[in-house]
Amino acid sequence: MNKLLLLLTLFIAGSGFVCAQSAGNAETAAREAARRLDEILDGKTSGGGTQPAQVQASQGGPEPAWVTDPYQAYSRSRYIAAVGFAKNRDEAEKKALAELAAIFGQKIQSDFSVATVYSEAVSKGVIVVSDNTNVRDAIVAAASLDTLVGAEIGNVWEDGRGIVYAAAYMDKEKAIAVYTEIIRMNQTNIDRLTMIKDAQKYTFDGYARYKIAALIAAINAKYANIIAQAGGQVSSLNLDTADAINLEAENIYKSLAVYINIDGDRNNRIRYTFAKILNGEGWRIQENISPYTLKVTVNLNEVTFPNNKNKFCDFTVQANLVESATGLIVSQFNCTDRASHLTYRGAADRAVAMIEKSINEQYPAALRRDVAALLPQK
Repeated sequence: MNKLLLLLTLFIAGSGFVCAQSAGNAETAAREAARRLDEILDGKTSGGGTQPAQVQASQGGPEPAWVTDPYQAYSRSRYIAAVGFAKNRDEAEKKALAELAAIFGQKIQSDFSVATVYSEAVSKGVIVVSDNTNVRDAIVAAASLDTLVGAEIGNVWEDGRGIVYAAAYMDKEKAIAVYTEIIRMNQTNIDRLTMIKDAQKYTFDGYARYKIAALIAAINAKYANIIAQAGGQVSSLNLDTADAINLEAENIYKSLAVYINIDGDRNNRIRYTFAKILNGEGWRIQENISPYTLKVTVNLNEVTFPNNKNKFCDFTVQANLVESATGLIVSQFNCTDRASHLTYRGAADRAVAMIEKSINEQYPAALRRDVAALLPQK
């Protein structure tokens, strides 16, 4: 049984099925879900709608009526349509698609980071969509918001004076069918990511799972708006909200505990600096081994230069936040520099002060960046 079939066996999102289904029935339902979306995207089902009777590309002559009103060419009862124009056809088509997306309250490439994270999660198998390449590519394309799945370019007209007009349209019936199936697949991934035991939940992996689940929920909210704008109903999909999932993610984050293990500290000054930052994240500092350990190594080395009366202290600091059981590095931090003074002791004291300053100024942002980039383990 492949991954898609397995996860849909556990839960068929939005359809009212429960986990108690027999394996055979669940596998059948899983195959049917993938097949439906595949056929809709290929235009093989009645739910996929049909192309307009005629798509025209023309140049010069009287301005077509659809240039100022696309519904002169695409029936309002059946399609959602928009027009874009530019100095060449490619740009005109892009602008038409952007205008079409704007009808649904979306902006082309509105959130590149969301698209990047979603695509990476799909490529690594964290988000499981389909074994069918066409279906998988369509779902990833939908997350990127650089176009609308099911959107088409229709009539094109060049006015003879260097301006090209293009119409973009979307079959309402097909839009409802496509985005309903994508929401269901996404909802299944949310359930797969969040239906975990507490031992797994209250970890950095659990936090990453909930954060990406919240991202998927936010994407689903955009898709639900497309369905509603096309005249469909979304209440039966039982959508999870991104706010609720993010709230639980924050609860997980603030439940974490860390043990600080430092080699080369001076009077616990560096330990205190790191502890203050970790406390600021809401984490508990434990005095013994915990699920996570901040392993810090501080090296201070005297350096001399000929004909220079000052003494120098080179320093390096390496701090790795590590999962104790597996050795998995959650976050890495390094800093290196040199301090000087008339005496080496004075140079070393300055070095420690510089280390404290570097940690306070750089470590919080580095830590949050690394944690935000975490993807769930499969």
